[in-house]
Amino acid sequence: MPTALRLTPNAYLKGLKIATTNCGIKYKNRDDLLLIAFENESNVAGVFTSSSMPAAPVTWCKKNIKNGVAKALVVNAGNANAFTGKDGELAVLATAKKAAETLGCKDSEVFISSTGVIGETLKVDLITAAIPQMVANFSSDEAAWDKAARAIMTTDTKPKLIKKTCEISGTKISLIGFAKGSGMIAPNMATMLSYIFTDADISSAALSILLKEIAEETFNSITVDSDQSTNDTVLLFATKAAGNPTISDPFSAEIADFKKALHELSLGLAQMIVIDGEGAKKLIEIEVDGAMSCQQAKEVAFAIANSPLVKTAIAGCDPNWGRIVMAVGKSCSETSPEKIIVKIGEYQLTKDGAKHPDYIEKTVHEYLKNSEIKITVNLGIGKHGATVWTCDLNEEYIKINKDYRS
Repeated sequence: MPTALRLTPNAYLKGLKIATTNCGIKYKNRDDLLLIAFENESNVAGVFTSSSMPAAPVTWCKKNIKNGVAKALVVNAGNANAFTGKDGELAVLATAKKAAETLGCKDSEVFISSTGVIGETLKVDLITAAIPQMVANFSSDEAAWDKAARAIMTTDTKPKLIKKTCEISGTKISLIGFAKGSGMIAPNMATMLSYIFTDADISSAALSILLKEIAEETFNSITVDSDQSTNDTVLLFATKAAGNPTISDPFSAEIADFKKALHELSLGLAQMIVIDGEGAKKLIEIEVDGAMSCQQAKEVAFAIANSPLVKTAIAGCDPNWGRIVMAVGKSCSETSPEKIIVKIGEYQLTKDGAKHPDYIEKTVHEYLKNSEIKITVNLGIGKHGATVWTCDLNEEYIKINKDYRS
């Protein structure tokens, strides 16, 4: 499973500064507010929740992302500022104005995210009072990135931070990303905040195309509990500090290496979110092929991934493959028992509409004790496929969520 790469002291990304603090929104013994300021105007792209009840910060970012320019990012943990009516909108505006006033930029160049409990009024005065003080503590070293990843956590058990390098036209390019997410994880996206930074000079229009394409295969291909959040946000910032020739064509051969690194970083963060699913102990990869379209393959894969019966069986190392067949049957009417092939790991479970004659339950039971599990289904009706990732579901998930507001 993916692990965060450790940053060396001189591996920080140029063109931005980071500060975190505890402003007292919810947590007493940890930072809960993040401020990142860009030394020059950064290009920016984003993808957001498709929920019909987006949080106030999401509405703000969706409005301003059209300009493609960012000078600051402010993120608070402990309160989602969602379903908070006019008070929520005013809180976002007050945050943007204070950051803009402090940093000398436009309100619209300040991007804002919140995560935490829905429906509770955000004490924005705590944020606006902290911002001017944070400016005095700006840094961009290894420790600053770790603090940034930790400041946005809620029920996460660990920070999620990954660094990659690549080249554009012979110029070394750095990418750093961090994310939060543990529960309420499902497309389109999840209770997920993810921020990716690069020092490459790539236009905001090109960034937008790249991010939407890559998000579909990464952040929009994970699920923990099938519940979509109000606050999901992924932002990609390009500080332009590396000095490479400006890239405006997202399909240019010059950025093939960058695109590969961005995909690897995004997938790594997405998988880290899944394996940190509330109470999770196993990362489950579900690959569906032989479908009539990629969309059909993804729908079947998610039907399996979101099934509590499948997830609890894997948690208990129970090779009850009938639950997988059930999930296929409810999500795809075009296939039939004789056509599908189901595998857990390398072990084929079905053949010609029945249990495979060589199936040995004890062998599959032993395989399910691993921390990484793969389920493969061939629908036998086409040539398209899709892969999604989820985690097991056990008693700890119930415990965490019943006590979440306690």
